[in-house]
Amino acid sequence: GGEGSAGFYVRGGGPDQNLILLDDAPVYNAFHLFGFFSVFNGDALKSVELTKGGFPARYGGRLSSVLDMRMKEGNKEKVQAEVGLGLISSRITIEGPLAKGKSSFLISARRTYIDLLIAPIIAAASGGSTGGYFFHDFNAKLNYDFGDKNKVFLSGYFGKDKFYFKDKYGGNTFSGSLGWGDATATARWNHQFNNKLFSNTSLIVSDYKFLTKAEEKIANQPLFSLKYYSGIRDYGAKYDLDFRPSLKHTIKGGLQSTYHSFTISALTISDTYDSSNNVRTIKPTEGIESGIYLEDDYKITNALKANLGIRISHFYTQGTNYFKPEPRASLSYNINEDLAVKASYTEMNQYIHLISNTGIGLPTDLWVPATKNVAPQYSQQVAAGVAKDFLTKNFSVSVEG
Repeated sequence: GGEGSAGFYVRGGGPDQNLILLDDAPVYNAFHLFGFFSVFNGDALKSVELTKGGFPARYGGRLSSVLDMRMKEGNKEKVQAEVGLGLISSRITIEGPLAKGKSSFLISARRTYIDLLIAPIIAAASGGSTGGYFFHDFNAKLNYDFGDKNKVFLSGYFGKDKFYFKDKYGGNTFSGSLGWGDATATARWNHQFNNKLFSNTSLIVSDYKFLTKAEEKIANQPLFSLKYYSGIRDYGAKYDLDFRPSLKHTIKGGLQSTYHSFTISALTISDTYDSSNNVRTIKPTEGIESGIYLEDDYKITNALKANLGIRISHFYTQGTNYFKPEPRASLSYNINEDLAVKASYTEMNQYIHLISNTGIGLPTDLWVPATKNVAPQYSQQVAAGVAKDFLTKNFSVSVEG
């Protein structure tokens, strides 16, 4: 979107219109250092899939794209470690078995050390004042195989960016910080009923928070302090069924529900000398977002493939209910093995909005829900195109509108 700002734009949509998932958990801020670093450590990822049109019915809640990422499950046979050293950041990933052949773990961590490198320079130049910036993130995943029919996966992510400073003058100290971060956790149970039917049951938590603090002290005694934060926290559950009557035919269905807790603003001001200036205000709101879907992916002939589906989405907030049907359809036809045409139609609804300050590059954005006065965002998308693969040259060209 511009220098010093983070976010990606798909087909004219805004950064908030992209559904970013990490092991089924939504991620609300996908960048470190204003977009210069991804919030995801590539060493911990197994797959990344971007869908920008013809959305399957199993996805909902955003208008422009779906970025679905899955973490590695860890090596069940032997312990492996990978270390990366850089000028401003380093990373380490360790994976291996807990019970050989049955369970495994993966741990991945990353941190910048810009603050550690420049702290002595700042202190020397400013007579003892300090300041800096850092980010760190941590990924972990455990999985256990209970036999042919049951598997359990536990995964989590935590990441944080922080600016900070401390200025000393006379006997006074003035300090402040600016930080933001994501935390997610997913517990998933995979159950196989038979060789054609299996299910996934997931419990999901996602938490995003922006926090700024400032404090003034005299002789180490608090004089004045200010704290402001905003954020969004989700608690979700989903149940998905996959039925595969044949190699060419897959039917998916499921339901999911998410409780959103929005902290639009929370402000605390404490003034030791004048208590009349003390303030403590919190503006929370909430909403419940749910969906049920049915999706049929069918290879009708060797050349023709279709994905047809319907999703019914629901949102409840402030005594108001929104019910929205969302039909989905996509077709692809292979004229020959290296040339295909495709077309899709999608309806989507988005029940949460992002209020942005476009004048600054800081992540001070506020996530707020649709209300009884502000309706959900809605989109209809029609797409069609042609794709040509150059098999011997190992590249492809597509044109789509």
